[in-house]
Amino acid sequence: MSELSFKDFATDQEVRWCPGCGDYSILKAVQRALAEAGAEPENTVFVSGIGCASRLPYYIETYGFHTIHGRAPAVATGIKLANPELDVWVVTGDGDGLPIGGNHLLHVLRRNVNVNILLFNNEIYGLTKGQYSPTSRLGTQSPSTPSGSFDNPVIPGAFALGAGGSFIARAVDIDQKGLPELLLQARAHEGAAFVEILQNC
Repeated sequence: MSELSFKDFATDQEVRWCPGCGDYSILKAVQRALAEAGAEPENTVFVSGIGCASRLPYYIETYGFHTIHGRAPAVATGIKLANPELDVWVVTGDGDGLPIGGNHLLHVLRRNVNVNILLFNNEIYGLTKGQYSPTSRLGTQSPSTPSGSFDNPVIPGAFALGAGGSFIARAVDIDQKGLPELLLQARAHEGAAFVEILQNC
C-alpha cells in the first residue's frame, strides 16, 4: 500500500496517509463542521440507510436514526416536516442512495426539503463484499461483474441537478480544510443541500 501525504490545515502539520476507508476522514470533517457551527446536539439529527456510510450516526453525539435501505431521505423529510427547527442530515452511500433509494433521493431534492444530504461515493458495495454499484466505472471488475461492468455509471451531481437540486457540491474525503468548509456552506443553505463525497473504500 503506497503512502500519500497532505497538509492538515487545522494543525499546519504534514500528515502521512495510507489509502483505506474514507468514512473516518468524513466523520472527522463532519465533527469539525458541527463544532465550528456551534451545532446543538439536542437539535441535530443524522438519518442513514444501510451500508458503510450509514454507520456514521453511531459516532456523533446527536440524535440518529439508522433506517432501512434507501429510505433515509423519506424519514428525514418526515422529521423536518414534524419539527422544522431541527438541523437534519442524511447520510447515504452510492449503493444505498442511488439504486434502492434513488426515488426517495429524487423527491427530497425536487421538493427542496431543508436537509443536508451527504452521499459517500466509493464506487463499490464495500460492506457486502465488493459488488459493483451504480457509480462504478465501465469495466470495473468485482464479484458481481468478473468480466467487468458494462453499465454506464450514474453521475450523482448530474442526478441531483436533474432533480432540481438547489445546492450541489462534490468533495474528497481527505480534504480536511475544504470538506468542513463545504459542509458549513451546505448547512447554511436554505433548502436541500446535496454533497457527493468521493472516498476510498
